[in-house]
Amino acid sequence: MSAFFYSLLSLILWLFSQGMAIAIEIEELEVPVNDQELFVTRYPASGQQLIIWVAPGYGSHQRSAEISKQLVKRGVEVWHVDLADSLFLPKNTSTMRSIKGSYIAGLIDAAYKATGKTITLLTRSYGALPLLRGARAWQQRHLDDGASYLNGAILFSPEMYETIPALGLPPIYADITYASNIPIMLYQAGNRSNRWQLEGLLKNLEKGGAPVFVRFKQGVTGLFYLGDTSTATKLMLARIPDELTSDLVLLNKLPVPTDAAKLLEDIRVKSHGLDSKLKLFKGESLPLPLDLMSATGTRFIRDDYKGKVTLVNFWASWCPPCVEEIPSLNNLRQTMQGKPFELISVNYAEDKQRVEEFLKRVDVDFPVLLDETGRVSADWNVLVYPSTFVISPNGKITHGVNGAILWDSPEVVNQLNELLK
Repeated sequence: MSAFFYSLLSLILWLFSQGMAIAIEIEELEVPVNDQELFVTRYPASGQQLIIWVAPGYGSHQRSAEISKQLVKRGVEVWHVDLADSLFLPKNTSTMRSIKGSYIAGLIDAAYKATGKTITLLTRSYGALPLLRGARAWQQRHLDDGASYLNGAILFSPEMYETIPALGLPPIYADITYASNIPIMLYQAGNRSNRWQLEGLLKNLEKGGAPVFVRFKQGVTGLFYLGDTSTATKLMLARIPDELTSDLVLLNKLPVPTDAAKLLEDIRVKSHGLDSKLKLFKGESLPLPLDLMSATGTRFIRDDYKGKVTLVNFWASWCPPCVEEIPSLNNLRQTMQGKPFELISVNYAEDKQRVEEFLKRVDVDFPVLLDETGRVSADWNVLVYPSTFVISPNGKITHGVNGAILWDSPEVVNQLNELLK
């Protein structure tokens, strides 16, 4: 070969070693499914693996797009679909709970017809509900033809609740949790609010026969949350394309049952979701003791709540409703000044430095305790943030709220003053 050829080859290798970007042709498709057009962003690739990436109905797509481009370089094709956008539905968790599985089932068939590739489903959070419904619907469609081009699902910190239960009560899982039997690779973020529900979720998935493999990611709050810039998350972002590629190899080795798991209709239970006002408490009335370090570096111990009204507020700086209700909590504390009243907040699974930086930007007039592992929040059975418990002067929890409210409203102030009587 000529010296020119060797020089050209050396230049190409050098450019790649410097991280030269490979041009990726992204296509926007309209895929007909169930008399609807699903809007799909396609990242074509040359290999025989295809991921259908289902958006959870909210949040940024920036990191998922970046990961998709890296997967293309590894020969994995990706189809992104936002079901809420395609169906012109509100982008919220209620939408994801209500979407039928037939849309995903139809998209699986359409993707296979267009490419002939083996298909893996991928999503995060509440996207797991329509995704697993779709896998089950696909199994039902192909009971008689032995189709084998679906090889499983990859779920990031899945939320599979039927709805949010009343404060202090255990989660109620959607019926598809018990009726999934396809292979699942589950990534769990160690600092995410559902981290302490993982064991219960796995037990319930096993009821349907789903083989589940877990990758636990310590120190990660949300891989796809742009505000999570921790070292652990940056490392995961760098490694995840290779991990996903190896996941596909593993899932390809496992058979997908041709029969869909049975729905257990007797498990379907309805609850009330997030609260918009202070409500009577339905859980265990005796509050747990608190023994945590505060953001100021002092040890805070509380094991006797009698003699005053105490609010215990669980929150996180990455939670917009948590931050939005802080001014009203400050105002409530001022309003109740001079009365037997105490306001305590417990920060969920964030390190001291991050909380200190937050407190420099946001005025917080009450103690902030650090639950760096999230274990205390789990022991109080907190599922969503913010969550606040109201303890009466008799030392028992009487009221609570799942979600953010205006704590300085006349209605709430009157309720708290009634407890003092």
